[in-house]
Order: sequence, then structure tokens, then C-alpha cells
Amino acid sequence: AVNAYLRVGLTQEYKCWARNMDGTINREATILAQELIRRWDLVPNYTEEGFSQTASIRSATESWALEILFNGAACGELVLDKARLPSKIAPIPVSSLKFYQDDKGIRPVQVVGGQEIDLDYPTIFYTSLDQPLTTAYANSPLESSIQAVLADTDYLNDLRRVLKRAVQPRLQAIIDMKLAKEMAPPEATNDPVQLKAFLDELRTSVEATLNGLEPQDALIAFDMIEFSDVSGGTGDVPDVIKVIQDLLNAKLATGSKTLPSILGHGAGTQSMASSETLLFMKSADGIVRSKLNEMLSKILTLAVRLFGQDVAVYFKYNPIDLRPENELEAFMTMKQSRVLELLSLGFLEDDDA
Repeated sequence: AVNAYLRVGLTQEYKCWARNMDGTINREATILAQELIRRWDLVPNYTEEGFSQTASIRSATESWALEILFNGAACGELVLDKARLPSKIAPIPVSSLKFYQDDKGIRPVQVVGGQEIDLDYPTIFYTSLDQPLTTAYANSPLESSIQAVLADTDYLNDLRRVLKRAVQPRLQAIIDMKLAKEMAPPEATNDPVQLKAFLDELRTSVEATLNGLEPQDALIAFDMIEFSDVSGGTGDVPDVIKVIQDLLNAKLATGSKTLPSILGHGAGTQSMASSETLLFMKSADGIVRSKLNEMLSKILTLAVRLFGQDVAVYFKYNPIDLRPENELEAFMTMKQSRVLELLSLGFLEDDDA
């Protein structure tokens, strides 16, 4: 489910632009924002940092998407250099955050090695998914799948043990009780306790021999022991297994907010699979793509404003579309014609177009 959300929600390309406070496009700030993104992606500070795990935009958003799915929120920092200008972005694990109440609301701290590091700075950014107003901590959208996962794991372990017993061939030994009693020592013939001890020892010895056999070993025994193979069970057991597994799969799909066709559990028509895929795309857009757009827009807005630009920066991953790029070419041509017509009629400015 997590892999599907990341691969679908994070599209390959994105757009970034800056607007003045009156809503008009600011070309200079747009160029600056795009330059910052390229520097964060490909051009780190080689002279001062040395080796560093500086995250690119793609890597950072993948980490944030995981945080949103696992913890219901994402946190990051716009790291400034010695000149107080933006140098990189650094994701912060949400699980290490604690919140304290103060006069202006809540104050975040990060717990590292038992020490609390204050994060009450404007360069710290936090966004959450479906945040309850009664608590400072968000909940994972996958939290409802915990019980289903535990039930499926427990059932799978039981099924694995049953399959070893019912499917794999097993050797069975039947001891002739009459011949075994005749082999008993004379003192055990009339003593039930000694006779039971003798028979138990005989059975244990045969059991240990059979359990210790390797596939290439020969089996030699007296004629009082009869060997045979135990076949697997029959009846409606496979039908029962399928019904229970289908029920667990449905619970897993519901709990993980992922439709059966995405998880490979779908058994309906092609039309149903297409509808489920469309619904999942809407879910991935709301849970992953829109939240990452919000986070990066806020970070880039502060980064550009530190250079003296009174603008708001917008960052957007391209809309989710499962069709190949060549197939979309016809739709892009129609969109271009519509944009050029709006531009010629004066409804759009040149930078907007």
C-alpha cells in the first residue's frame, strides 16, 4: 500500500512559480525559486560540506510521503548557511517530535538521544493530514490496518503449519501390538506398569528414527512395524481457506485505504478495476501529492523572501495520470490551443500563459 501511494502520488515532473501579493506573476522571483530547486537537487556546497546526505527535492518528498503515511504528518527544516541564506532542506522524523503548550499555542521540540532540541523557529515547517483539533499529534491513515495485518499474519502462520501437515507427504509407522507384547521382557509380561514403559520406549525409538531420517536414508525395521504414507486432507478445506483469506484481504484493503485492484486482490470486471484505480488516484492525490505541494510551497516561499522578494511561491507536482506521455500529446495540443486563445483575447498575461 505504501509503495503504491508513493509511486502514484509522486509524479515525475513539477511546476514552480512565484506570485506577487496581488496575484500577478513575478518573473524574477520565479527564476530565483527554480534556481534554488536546481541547486538543492544537483549543486550542493562542495567546499564546506564534504560528504553529506543532502536530500534532493525528490528524495525529501519521498521521505515526507512516508512520514505522512506512517505518522499522519511531515516535518522539515529550511537550513540556512552562515549568511542566513537557504542552503538545503532537511526532513525531520515526526516520531521524534514532542509538543509543549505556551502562550502563543504549541511549541515543538525534537528528542535526540534523550535531549530536547528546540524547534520553535520560522524555518521549521510542519504539515499534518486530517489533524484532530483536540490533540497536537496526528494519526496515521494506515492505523486502521493494524488489526487486519495482525489477523492476516496470525492466519498465515496457522496456514503454513497446516499446509506442512496436510500437503507434504509424511511417513506413518503402525506397530503391531500383539507382536510387540511378545517381544516384551518376561518380567514385564504380567506387570502393566513395566509393559507400558516398554511399549512407550519402543514407540519413542521408532518415532525418533523416522523423524531423523534424511531423504537418502534407507529404512529397515522388523515385520511388526508397518510403514505407509499419510495423504493430505480432503473435503471443503480449500474452500474455507479461500473464504477466510478473501475476508482478510478485504479488511486489509479497507484498513490501508487502498483498493483491492491496487493490491492485487481484485477479482471483478475491467470496469470495476478502472473505477477502483481512479478512486485510488484521488486518494493518493489528497494524502500524498497535495500535502507535499503545501510543504514545498511554504518552504520555497520563505527561501525566496529571504532574498528580499515580497512574493508567495507555489510548487506543484504534475497531476496524476496513468496514461503514457505519447498518448497525452493530443490533449496537450488542445490545451495549448486553448491557452493561446485566452492569451490572444487578453484573459491571460504573457507570464501566466
